[in-house]
Formats: sequence, structure tokens, C-alpha cells
Amino acid sequence: MKLSVATLAAAATALLAATPVVADFHYGFPWGTFNAWAKTIDKKNVTWYHHWQDGYVKELKGLEYVPTFWGPTKMHEWHQRKKEIHDMHIEHILSFNEPDIKGQANIDPDTAVSLFMQELQPYALKGIKVSAPQMVWDMDWISKFMDKCHAAGCKISFMALHWYGGPDEIDSFKNWVKRIHDKFNLPIWMTEYGLTNKSNPSQKDVDRFMRETIEWMKSQPYVERAAWNGCFDVLNPPDSFLSPMNAYFADNGAATRLTASTWLAGLGNIFASNPSLKVVDNTPNTKGHKSQHKRLLM
Repeated sequence: MKLSVATLAAAATALLAATPVVADFHYGFPWGTFNAWAKTIDKKNVTWYHHWQDGYVKELKGLEYVPTFWGPTKMHEWHQRKKEIHDMHIEHILSFNEPDIKGQANIDPDTAVSLFMQELQPYALKGIKVSAPQMVWDMDWISKFMDKCHAAGCKISFMALHWYGGPDEIDSFKNWVKRIHDKFNLPIWMTEYGLTNKSNPSQKDVDRFMRETIEWMKSQPYVERAAWNGCFDVLNPPDSFLSPMNAYFADNGAATRLTASTWLAGLGNIFASNPSLKVVDNTPNTKGHKSQHKRLLM
């Protein structure tokens, strides 16, 4: 069957319209485990990392380091980060770890605005891109903060979000991201996300959820970066809230089979550069196991 030029052009237009827009999307690590373990993951297609309260990780050399201003209860750590910012070429800073959650930064919007202007605005005025507070759920909190910060003259370059839920809550994940973007019209970084222990996900649930959310985020031109919360070993999640199935590592520090490979989906086999690594199952067996690792996350 011969097709006219007009028909072919129409078909090509329809095909392009159906092709999802792929953002300049970057994978990252929310680092918080033993630094030596960084050597077990092929990092060639991961571009950045951040740490809640600690600083630069030499084992992740070559990736962009993004410092975090955790909040007022960790000012000692922040003073260390400020020295790093002075000594290094820093392009981005994350602000306030979960101010809407008790046990985390847990501050009110007015206090956050005051601290932003005091601690972060000087860097923003020098050209460093600074995030809005890293929120988990409270739209009212972030709306008040953004209004007050705008009135004070804050220079905010992007929104930073966290999300936790169950494997069947992909729509909830998408809606959280879309609501924030629709409200504030700024680029989005998903700086932490994962599945909860309460949702009792299987390894396959984690794999499917990661793949679907990664594919969706990559199709949203306003989502710039994401970091799955899996930088811990499968027998030692940071707390009882986070499912151990999210883990990147086995308890010996070897990269796990499914979770880490999924996060790097389409980016190369994590074992390609180090075939001597043992492929381990990520299913925890906690019978008789007592956690000996220091709580490093959150």
C-alpha cells in the first residue's frame, strides 16, 4: 500500500505526540551508610548524592555532592557543611529535612523562613541553587512557608519532596508530585522515597514500584532528580518505618540483586564493572539477628 506524503507526515506527527517527554532526569543516592560500601555499586550513571546531616563522601568522588541544612537542632553539623561549601564547588543545597514531621526538623513556617534568610539566602544570592524545605505531606505548611518566604525575598530554585507509602499507591505518589508542581511551578527533586514497613512489600513489589515511578518521573519535564531511600543494608533499615526491602545492600555491604539494579534500570548492570561481586538475595532473615549498626539515616 502506497502512502501519500501527507499521510506519512500525519502519522509521524501522531507518533511524536504520543511519545512521552523525557526530562533531563538524574539518579542520585540519599547516602547514609558505611562509605566503603560505595565501592560495590557501579556509579557511572548516577550523577549526584546527598546526606541528611553528614558531609562529603570521598568514595563517591565524581558525583555531585549536595549538602543539606537539616534544621536548627543540627547546627553543629551545618557549620561543618558551611566549611565544605566554602572550600568546594557547590551548585545546590537542600534545606530542612522534613519540617512537617515530629522527630525530624519539626519547625513552623515562620521559624523556617527566618532560618532560610539567615543561613541559606546568602548562598542563593551567590548563585547556588537552594531548595524549598524537603516536605513529606503537609501542603498547608509548605504553602505558608512559600508565601512568607516570597514576602521576605527568599530565592528558592526548586522544590524538594519525600514520599513514603505502599506498593499500590503509585497514584498517591504522582498526585503529591503534581500538586506541588501545579501550586508552585518550580522544578521537582524527589530527594527521598520508598515503601513502608507497614505496607509489607515483597521484593517484586519494590522492583515494580521503582520501575513505574522512575519511568513516570522521567516522562515529566519538571522532575529533575530522584533518590530512592535504599542506602542501608537489608538487615538494618534506619528505623521500623522503612521497609527493609528498599535496601541497596546486603549486610556484608555487597550490592543486592534487585533493588539496586532496578534503581539503575537501563543504566547498566551494577556488576558489570566488578564481576567478582557476589549476587545476593535481598530477602531478609532477621531471626536471631540483632542490629549492631549505628543509626545513620534520618
